[in-house]
Amino acid sequence: MNPFLHTSNRYFVIVAGLLGIFTLLLPLPGNGQAPQTRGVKPVGDNSTNAPTGVTYAVVVGISDYLNPNITDLQFAHTDAAAFVQYLKSPAGGSVPESNITFLINENATAGQVAAAMDGLLELCQPGDRAIIYFSGHGDVERKTITQPGFLLCEDAPASVYMGGGTFPLVFLQEIVSTLSVQNQATVIIFTDACRAGKLAGTNIGGAALTAANLAKISEGITKVLSCQPNEFSLEGVEWGGGRGVFSFHLLHGLIGLADSNKDGIVTLREIERYLEDEVPPAVAPHKQMPLVDGPKSTPIAWVDSVSLVKLKEALAEGQEPTLAMIDSRSMDDALLAGRDSSALYQYRQFKKAIKSGNLLEPEDQSAYTLFNLLKDRPVMQPFEGLMRRNLAAAFQDEAQKAINDYLASDPEELRKRWGHDSRYEHFPTYLEKAAEILGENHYLYKTLKAREIYFRGLNLRLTGEQTRDTSMFNMAIDRQNDALQWDPNAAYAFNELGLLERRLKNYKIAIRYFEKAIEQSPQWALPWTNLSAVYIDDEEYDLAVTCGERAAQLDPTNPLVQFNIGIAYSALQPPRVKDAIKHYQKTLELDPGLTDAYFNLGLLYFNEEKNSAEAVRVWEKYSELVPNEAAIYQNLAVAYLDLGDPDACLAALHKALEVDPQYHEAQFNIAEFYLEQKSYAKAERELAKYQKRQPDDPRTYYLIARMEAEQNDLDSAMASLEKAFEMGFKDKTYLEQDVHMTIIRNHPAYAELVARYFPQN
Repeated sequence: MNPFLHTSNRYFVIVAGLLGIFTLLLPLPGNGQAPQTRGVKPVGDNSTNAPTGVTYAVVVGISDYLNPNITDLQFAHTDAAAFVQYLKSPAGGSVPESNITFLINENATAGQVAAAMDGLLELCQPGDRAIIYFSGHGDVERKTITQPGFLLCEDAPASVYMGGGTFPLVFLQEIVSTLSVQNQATVIIFTDACRAGKLAGTNIGGAALTAANLAKISEGITKVLSCQPNEFSLEGVEWGGGRGVFSFHLLHGLIGLADSNKDGIVTLREIERYLEDEVPPAVAPHKQMPLVDGPKSTPIAWVDSVSLVKLKEALAEGQEPTLAMIDSRSMDDALLAGRDSSALYQYRQFKKAIKSGNLLEPEDQSAYTLFNLLKDRPVMQPFEGLMRRNLAAAFQDEAQKAINDYLASDPEELRKRWGHDSRYEHFPTYLEKAAEILGENHYLYKTLKAREIYFRGLNLRLTGEQTRDTSMFNMAIDRQNDALQWDPNAAYAFNELGLLERRLKNYKIAIRYFEKAIEQSPQWALPWTNLSAVYIDDEEYDLAVTCGERAAQLDPTNPLVQFNIGIAYSALQPPRVKDAIKHYQKTLELDPGLTDAYFNLGLLYFNEEKNSAEAVRVWEKYSELVPNEAAIYQNLAVAYLDLGDPDACLAALHKALEVDPQYHEAQFNIAEFYLEQKSYAKAERELAKYQKRQPDDPRTYYLIARMEAEQNDLDSAMASLEKAFEMGFKDKTYLEQDVHMTIIRNHPAYAELVARYFPQN
């Protein structure tokens, strides 16, 4: 290998960080809860027997998931829309639209679901009914007591469910228990969350485990689930032109087909028997048996005779009544009509500030300031809870997007993080404010505090990397340990601790932290690739390859994972060149902008494959993308010379000096180039320039000795060589292998000179 080739093997270490936050997003227009007239009764034959409390519902249906690695569903959103239509109809009790929070697809983020659940807690009073309906994916990432399962919301990551974009069943348990015990409301849960598809927990039966844990939520609570834990629920066009089979028959039963004793009431026992009779034969030979739990005599629907007749007629004709999507409309102006005009103005300014992203600045017009001005005004009390949730949502929106992109190892988001994007400075404050607004008793409070402190530590690390101040790494370690006090299972904090210890070259400690992150989130590829990188640092190259391959299995379309495994194969002794090249090429297929892959690939072609033409091809591409880096032109110069193109070689060296006049190595190489061409006068002139730049470099006198020897001035050559030795030239092996110095090595005084400066040899 040419000793003057720039060979630094640069690579990105994928910085694995914060898991997602439950973003409390703005409710859909028209979903704001306001005080309702109590005692609304279903309309129909059995209205006198209907419950006297108010019915509130949260209905969620997600078919189109944001993350492309989560299998989309077809009709979950249609099922949710059908359920809302049922609730609004006389058959469902004519529930007012304002009492229903309806979230589908892009509106059904984790934050919106959390906000909707909060609404149930705030609104339900003794004797009311709270209905929770969820249609979408459910999954478990690992089999532990502390991770009983998650309902995957629209913004769920493909793994690392604890990071956000999900609604954990532990939170659902808390919501349901509070509604039942504290609020003394009747709670009914309908879920169709055991769907087929490739998810993080597929290999451990994640959907089945989630279904089993759903069934265990709060004994005594009425639950109707789409299937048994070891089954998947089906959907298809054969049911209602595009529905889930469970939802299709559930609504038929609730409307009245399940009322076996014709008393006008559908009990839990009756809906159980109806679903058992209808669903299994409908899906045969597939097995799907709905699961019903709770007091079997519990009434869950009151029959409206008109609706039942229409349903029977439609079924007789082979079709179901048309189910229209819900058109949500904002209720704010109507609810505020006739109220304090100044409050109305400030409230509208508050909403405008949220929409514009003016959350804290300008201070006098920020959403936070306006919220504090409005929240204690008596006229705004009906809206205080909604404002609180919406502002908390806004504080988290931007952070959640960055988190989701980061969990997916989105290259653009990672580059922003490496560049210490100014947005990261805002995230801790935003999360702090969100926690403050929701209060210490909110079930998200500890999670938000953990991630707030995580971001503070992350910013310390990023600043330390930019300023090369390693003391900031120790401060960042303290912050991550603080974050773990709030959330002891935070995989993102363990991973960040691993990165920090790696920066401090504490490789064994870093390895333990990465392994802890993997233990918490085994389907997350980033800790695996970080573990691969630290094994390279620790010269455990076989382990580096093993971990890199695991990362690639988990996330094969991630360019940075492919890039890092290319590094791992390059680091083996001897290197597995073909495998490294394959992964670098895959990197560039996935992300042509990951420039260091071109740089490293060129090194492999030149040093290992002895293929200067390919090295030139990829290095020229690198120079197009990074035109102001001098080192690449030096490497191109060496490759051009190897290809027999001296003019291109010299032009590349001059280009290196043009883009960086302080890149002294190019000046040295120009002198060496002229010496190779036997242009001694030019070589001497360029060496003089270099000596002014770098007066203490012994290689200058080494080249002078070579130039004098080639011109048969051997005594001068010996004197120049001795000067090189005096200044610190130590590469005796290179000297003895340099064919240009053969004539000097044959000089009678050479042996004595070398023995004097290299006595150990």
